[in-house]
Amino acid sequence: MKVIVLILFLASFVHEQQTQKTRVPLLREGTKIIEANGSVRRLSNDHPIVIDIENENDRDRAVDSFIILPNQRLAEMEAAAVEFPDRSFRISGDVFAYGDRNYLLVREAVSLGDHAERNHPDFIPTNPNQEILQEEDFEDSVADIVKELEVATGSLVRSIRDAAKYPVEQSTVNEGARISARRCHLVRNNSGAWIAVFVSDSTGLRDPPCTILPSASFAELTSWASALDPSTPVLLSGELLSYHGHGFLLVRTWRPVHNTDHLD
Repeated sequence: MKVIVLILFLASFVHEQQTQKTRVPLLREGTKIIEANGSVRRLSNDHPIVIDIENENDRDRAVDSFIILPNQRLAEMEAAAVEFPDRSFRISGDVFAYGDRNYLLVREAVSLGDHAERNHPDFIPTNPNQEILQEEDFEDSVADIVKELEVATGSLVRSIRDAAKYPVEQSTVNEGARISARRCHLVRNNSGAWIAVFVSDSTGLRDPPCTILPSASFAELTSWASALDPSTPVLLSGELLSYHGHGFLLVRTWRPVHNTDHLD
């Protein structure tokens, strides 16, 4: 009996060790990347743009891989890659985490040398910059919204592709602008991405809809929103980003709308 118990214990220990070895550790959200060298790649049109950064501090992991979030720096990097197909970059930026992947918001990028060849979209998707909500946007059942709640990668790829295919000449979103407790509704577009549709402020003005980007706050927000009616308002705080004139939002904090929020 003791022998059997010992064997089971050893088997579970070996399995745990193997699991730990194969698991890819994530960097903590909020980590800063400072002037690191990396190469950009994309496996196909159905995959996100990824940057592999040399890891000099961990012998067991030669590179850290990040999905690049859309902003003006990414557009500049793509333009450099078109002109000079073999480029690497020295970048600085902020790390975000969602699911089992790390995401990188590039703040600064300097073109250096070679990087892996990337594929580019070869079809024209639908326009993602629609500012008027259709009636069917609020007719989805909770089951439809929860169904196949994507890991954000797929919807993020399509949102980035759409924005690149339909650039806005004069962006109405200021890169790096901050919003605080802005009232909005959350809907999902045809690509599966979560969209923040802002309610008009006291002056009657309304910011254009913004695609919400993956982060730890995004995970909490969408988990909360998926169990509620799509017309339920929420207050968002975060940073606005512009990619080919289209708006994206990094949510820092959020909270439901309370009755007291209606008071002046």
